[in-house]
Amino acid sequence: MNPITTDDHNLLINALQRDELVFLDGFHSVKHALRFDAQIELIACAYPSKLKNLIRDYAPDLDSQFLGRCKIIKPNIVDKLRKTRSHWTGVYGVAVRPDYKVPDVLKTPGHIVLLENPYNYGNLGACIRIAAATGAAGVMLISGASPWEPAAIRGAAGLQFAIPVVTATLDQLIGSGRPIIALDPEGSLITEYDLPENAIFAFGTEREGLSSNLADLADVALGLPMRHGVSSINLAATVGIVLYTAIMHKK
Repeated sequence: MNPITTDDHNLLINALQRDELVFLDGFHSVKHALRFDAQIELIACAYPSKLKNLIRDYAPDLDSQFLGRCKIIKPNIVDKLRKTRSHWTGVYGVAVRPDYKVPDVLKTPGHIVLLENPYNYGNLGACIRIAAATGAAGVMLISGASPWEPAAIRGAAGLQFAIPVVTATLDQLIGSGRPIIALDPEGSLITEYDLPENAIFAFGTEREGLSSNLADLADVALGLPMRHGVSSINLAATVGIVLYTAIMHKK
């Protein structure tokens, strides 16, 4: 592995400042970006021996891709770039942001996760991770936090490169031909409803739920069975329950 150059260092800085670039924070984010054919501009690591152990344990299929292009970086350089601190592997990357399109997602078979105004980056990333794991057609956002922030990339483990993640408008949903199912604690129980294929599952915030404009577009409002006295479930947990319920329903 070669030391990082001045140009590489500048590229890391630019990844946090330019919309067309994505800063990949952590080994698993870089791993999934590589595995799902992202356009990688740079891979850097602070601890080469640690990286080799991570590759051995979690991504032996990517050994040559990691080690053949990784540059060595001093830990204190990246500490200055990062916006948050967490348990970290000392592995980073820069990729080109995919150019996903709303019409393409709407044409893709499978359920769509629609998140209105998500505000927690970790929760948003976890929703994307679950959607990718269940083979959803895509994730759509109406307003809210950016799915390309480093914290959201880390929360999704870089799976923004495995599933389309787009920002949409209500107008784009009208006439899509897909049933829209609003998740609402006051709705009918999802376990008693015949879930259609290729549905758009719409999720609001835990605090405010869905806006009236989006709720009015829905064909039906469904809720999860919950113990009396429990008012809500974490957003990512709800997305997971709904998507896996849809999978089991299909089978």
